[in-house]
Amino acid sequence: MLFLSVSSENRIDWVYRIFDRRTISVKAKNKEVRKIAAVDLLTSLPFGIEVPADVPLNKVAVEKAYFASLKVYTARNIAGVAPENVEFFEVLDVDQSMEDFIKAYWLYPKQIRFELVEIEPL
Repeated sequence: MLFLSVSSENRIDWVYRIFDRRTISVKAKNKEVRKIAAVDLLTSLPFGIEVPADVPLNKVAVEKAYFASLKVYTARNIAGVAPENVEFFEVLDVDQSMEDFIKAYWLYPKQIRFELVEIEPL
């Protein structure tokens, strides 16, 4: 199960990595902290997505599938990352897939952030 944290992160500590469009299913949403818990329909992996104020969260329904445009960020602070995974966060000129970031989110949820840009019902 994926929990929606009420903590907010400092945006200055993040590095923009990629933009991608994914099919997701929304499993939960928290209007107060503007986050949704989603499952990527291609990998079947759950992950959390931040929802900026300019994206209408009231039009997002739980247990519904969407086509979502997402930005992915990684943390500059990689304390706690295993030595064999440090390169994943430090090398910025390598094309890593959205699947790689979703899988890495399970190992290092505090080092990866997904931000919703746009969402459309399927």
